[in-house]
Amino acid sequence: MKTLFSLLIATLFFLPVRLAFGQLIYEVEPNHSTVGFSVPIAGGITRVSGKFMDFQITISYDRDNIPHASVTVVIQATSINTGIAGRDDHLRSPVFFDVAKYPTITFTSRRIIKRDEKCVAVGDFTMHGVTKEIEFPQDVKEFTLPGQPTRLLAASVRWTINRKAYGVGAGFKHDSIPDFLGDGIAVEIDMWTKSPKK
Repeated sequence: MKTLFSLLIATLFFLPVRLAFGQLIYEVEPNHSTVGFSVPIAGGITRVSGKFMDFQITISYDRDNIPHASVTVVIQATSINTGIAGRDDHLRSPVFFDVAKYPTITFTSRRIIKRDEKCVAVGDFTMHGVTKEIEFPQDVKEFTLPGQPTRLLAASVRWTINRKAYGVGAGFKHDSIPDFLGDGIAVEIDMWTKSPKK
C-alpha cells in the first residue's frame, strides 16, 4: 500500500531523521538510508557523486487525509561530502554553495497531491538564497519485518534540479566550456525507517 513520504532533499546523510506520522515518530535506519546526488561531467561521459551528511526531515501525516500532510526538510550545506576534501572545500566556497552565507538548503511543502501512483509534495525549495516552487515526487511503501508487528516505511525519490536556476556554480571558471559541468543535478534518496516511537 502506497502512502506519502519523502526524502531530501535529503537528501540525503546517515544521521537520524524524525518523521511525524500522526502520533508516531519514525527514524531512518542508517544502514539502509542514503540521500545523494550526481553531477554529469564532459557531457555525461563521467560523473561526480556525493551526499550531504547532516539533515533533518519532518513529516506530518494522516493516512486517511493525505492532502493535509506536510513535509519540511533542512539540509546543512556544509555537510556536503564527495569523498575528496579539496573538492568539498571548493563546493562550500562562494563559487558554488557559499555555505558561510547560505548555510542551509530547505524544502517546505504547501500541499500533497497524488499523481500516477506517486505522492508529490509541492512547495518551496530554497538553495543558495533562491526560492522556487517545485514538485517533489516519491515512491513509498509500508511493510513489516518478521516478528515485528509495527509498520516500517521505505521511500525512494528520483529527481533532477537545475543548479544554475539557483546560482550554484554560476562563477565556476570552467562553466564557459560547453558540457564541462552539467546543469542538471540528479538527486537520489533511498530511505528505510526503524520501528516508530510514540
